[in-house]
Amino acid sequence: MRLKITKDAVEFTSADGVLAGRYNYTDEFKPFVHPLQSPKGYCVSLASPHDHKHHKGLMYALRIPELNFWEERSTLPGEGVGRERHLAFSNVRESGHEVGFTETLSWEPAGGGPAVFDETRKISCRREGDAFRWTWETALKVRRDTRLIQSQWSYKKPEGGKVNYHGLGLRLRREFGGGTRNNALQLDDAPVQWNQGSLKFDFATAMGATPGRATFIGAIDGVVPTPRVAVTLGQSQQNGLFVKDEPFAFFALGPSNLAERPLAAGEIIHEQYTVTVADGDFAPEKLTTKK
Repeated sequence: MRLKITKDAVEFTSADGVLAGRYNYTDEFKPFVHPLQSPKGYCVSLASPHDHKHHKGLMYALRIPELNFWEERSTLPGEGVGRERHLAFSNVRESGHEVGFTETLSWEPAGGGPAVFDETRKISCRREGDAFRWTWETALKVRRDTRLIQSQWSYKKPEGGKVNYHGLGLRLRREFGGGTRNNALQLDDAPVQWNQGSLKFDFATAMGATPGRATFIGAIDGVVPTPRVAVTLGQSQQNGLFVKDEPFAFFALGPSNLAERPLAAGEIIHEQYTVTVADGDFAPEKLTTKK
């Protein structure tokens, strides 16, 4: 693998020249990875679409009562907008089996003011056969008492409770959305569940699960025969899963996805995630399925 830092991004490239992903660290509101690609060069991410401009590929953001670091705009009376400001890179590994960096960031009001969180973020990527495997770690130090809150647009479960969509989230490419019959979802080692014919799967049944791994399989348009790419979000925590495939495809794991979380000054939120983007033969007949 190779890593190159430019004036506005960090590029992760395989030895055979395929861009695994570009980490855009100078964004006005939050750093993000886009494009996020498979070893065959299929992009699985979507950044700043017309329906949700704040969706920027693979991104990490949260929300507290007075500052919204996710939507990049005020959505409630009295709420301000937050930004995750890049400060510096260290421990940069530019070549080898695995490349990456450590980054320091300040979470603060977008218009200026005292920081709420100090973050140390570690991102790395390596090639594993037909997949790129990313590791995303964060240590978020709390400067003052506050709490993580859920969005007013959180998914409301029929049996009660809400599932929020903050944390590490990924907006997937456009054709993975719209309830297409070519999508599938797998939680941990459970059977793959397909959105295809009699195998129609309701993504809502996975809302609020706490998997170690959640895999979204989607089809790539415009290529014959149609390839499929599997994107897996993994975690070492037990955060709640938010996942959907209509009207657009998106999934996230986050510390406030199942409930608000009080935070005390000096506390450190430790989170560790993996993101795997894999090429392969993911046709329904090749995988175990479940009605």
